[in-house]
Amino acid sequence: MILSFGLVLTAIFIYLYKRYVPVFGVKCLKAIEIMETDAFKIIDVRDFNYVHTTFPNAVNIPVAYLQRNYKELKGESVIIVASSHLEKNISVRFLMNKGIKVVGYEIIGATCKCHKLKTV
Repeated sequence: MILSFGLVLTAIFIYLYKRYVPVFGVKCLKAIEIMETDAFKIIDVRDFNYVHTTFPNAVNIPVAYLQRNYKELKGESVIIVASSHLEKNISVRFLMNKGIKVVGYEIIGATCKCHKLKTV
């Protein structure tokens, strides 16, 4: 009984961790910095229906379609554009697990402590 309770509690903890705990090492960037760079591929993970502002040269792959389309991004460094922290956390963790380097992110409509983008 205690073992099954522990397993359920662990599963709930892992679920909450993957969705709500920020990914360390991935920096928040300003939109103007994202638009000025050509060194990284911009991936817009917002849903097609809710994209009101677009980024030039961005590829729109909603979070729900990442599993199907992540192979197009192999070997590239990407910047994520999301509409919420939840979308950002899920997409960054998924792409990093697939071996894709995520350099930074932008959450539309949210403010954050922005860092300077270092081009490689």
